Amino acid sequence: MNIRLTRQHKNFVFAAILLLPSIILLALTIISPLIKSVFMSFTDYSLLSSEQNWNNLANYSELLQSSEFYHSLQITLVYVFITVLIDLLLGMGLALVLNRDIRFRAFFRSIIMIPWAIPTIVTALIFLWIYQTDYGVLNYSLLHLGVIDDNVNWLQSTRFALPSIIVVAIFRQTPLVAVMFLAGLQGIPGSLYEAARMDGASGWKLFTQITLPMLKPVISSVTLIMIVNNFQMFTLFFSLTNGGPAGSTTSLAILTYVTAFSRYEMGKASAIGVIWLVLLFVFSMIFTRIMNRDDR
Repeated sequence: MNIRLTRQHKNFVFAAILLLPSIILLALTIISPLIKSVFMSFTDYSLLSSEQNWNNLANYSELLQSSEFYHSLQITLVYVFITVLIDLLLGMGLALVLNRDIRFRAFFRSIIMIPWAIPTIVTALIFLWIYQTDYGVLNYSLLHLGVIDDNVNWLQSTRFALPSIIVVAIFRQTPLVAVMFLAGLQGIPGSLYEAARMDGASGWKLFTQITLPMLKPVISSVTLIMIVNNFQMFTLFFSLTNGGPAGSTTSLAILTYVTAFSRYEMGKASAIGVIWLVLLFVFSMIFTRIMNRDDR
């Protein structure tokens, strides 16, 4: 029996063949581990035991009654809110400056991405030296300026540890936000500004009536990306403070790591990951719906 494929069917088969390696790789690296993690979250699986018994919702019940979990969630939310807010404000300011006709604009546009290009672990090591109590540049500068009277142990203080991590995150992430906003600004037709100026608009009005509305899709995408990235931030917390001092920087990422590889409770760690995933998914859905409400 002769089966003749139409051109549309041939294109579909060709596309499927091209996508198959990517789909297999995605299944092996993301989908399969995700399914395994969800399954483990309903078990008492431990690295200290070869047995893996089904315990229903015991892990979730323990976590939702644990003050440690809520403390880590609070730290994560505070970190994400402050970091993303400042990233957006500074990134917007930098993008507006770099979008203007200033001297050495091309040079500044070239070097602005350097902090983002540096690996996160290298950035953390650099700031470990900057924050160093006795010989760090920060304490040395502040002492000579008369801002502080004695050296401050920035990363071992329950008061300053989290703000110190936030500063490092902002330093590294703001350039990416600025470049994304700059790309959005360059996509706004100049004729809109010319028409608005002819009507007497200037300064703040141009920004609120033209720039912000036209940048809304970019702002929405950048905000969501930065929230997701910072919600799962592990490297800075682990490298700079390892969750200390006294748990003042124990984010959800650190709590998951400690639960899995220090306490060896893989089942409970998987449950933290599942709750984490659900929170991000629900937030993303709500955020996207709110941002797209006016576009309908």
